[in-house]
Amino acid sequence: MNPLRSLFLSLSRMPPALMLLIIIVLAVMVTMMVTGRMSQQEAELELKKRDLEAKMSAKGKVVYAIKDIPEGQTIPSDALEEKEIEQSKIPQDALTSSSLAAGRVAKYGISQGQIVSQHDLAPQGISLGFESRLREGMRAVTFAIDTNSGVAGFITPESHVDVYAMVGTGAETNVAPVLSDVEIIAVGQMYQKQPGGTAAVPANSVTVLVSPEDAAKLIKSISAAKLYLTLRNDKDHTPVATVDVISLFAKAPDKEADDLAALPPPSALPPPPVPGAPDGELPPLPGGGEPGALPDAAPPPPPLHEIEIWSGSKKDVLSVPKS
Repeated sequence: MNPLRSLFLSLSRMPPALMLLIIIVLAVMVTMMVTGRMSQQEAELELKKRDLEAKMSAKGKVVYAIKDIPEGQTIPSDALEEKEIEQSKIPQDALTSSSLAAGRVAKYGISQGQIVSQHDLAPQGISLGFESRLREGMRAVTFAIDTNSGVAGFITPESHVDVYAMVGTGAETNVAPVLSDVEIIAVGQMYQKQPGGTAAVPANSVTVLVSPEDAAKLIKSISAAKLYLTLRNDKDHTPVATVDVISLFAKAPDKEADDLAALPPPSALPPPPVPGAPDGELPPLPGGGEPGALPDAAPPPPPLHEIEIWSGSKKDVLSVPKS
């Protein structure tokens, strides 16, 4: 028999007052059970809501690029900055520390203000080659330096310098800039900036990134003069006026012009000696003039007659002396 039906049959045999009391008790129990269950569900819902709000308002650390990083370039530490943003806005593969990106190679170009992610980095152990550091249309030129001309080793890859040329010695020394705001891409054999490096790294050569026109100008300066580098602030890109190294050399005087200027005028030159004349005696002039005096000028020739001769449309002019 159905238990529920048996319960109703039992209740129907009870006195009405007892049956009503039992019904009320059962109703209260059911109500308490339902209320308790609902309270439990509300508490669970409130807990989930608080967890969700906490997750939405929680912040996490990400790495931002504070300047453009070209594709294939080693990422410098000074191009990265760590910031805290809302957890809900953090990409899934975003880097959480700048140390994870500094010194790595950019697989793609990274724009300023972009969150750096793992997919922006080339796999470790893969070299893209030194030539990948050269921007299109630019050239790399290497020349020698020493401690004095190389700013005591404080020049590093990604530094910007002005190149000065010095020619001459003593009072004839001339110095002037031949290139302005040149980027250093390698110091000695090192072409990646060491993150957090503070010590000077002396080297005997530097490699600079220049245009083809500046490359020719620099090579001419290397062969003609002693070169010095002046280090710029990393935010200073103001150009300075440059010169061609040839203009630093003093122009040599025109020896032929000086020799001609040293000669006396023709009127001051002595006449050639006359065979048989005593030493120091001037030859007599034609026409009985005084010795040493200038001879008289020859008389002008007599004027000529001009006779026109026509042959058809052709004209000829014949000049004959006057009779």
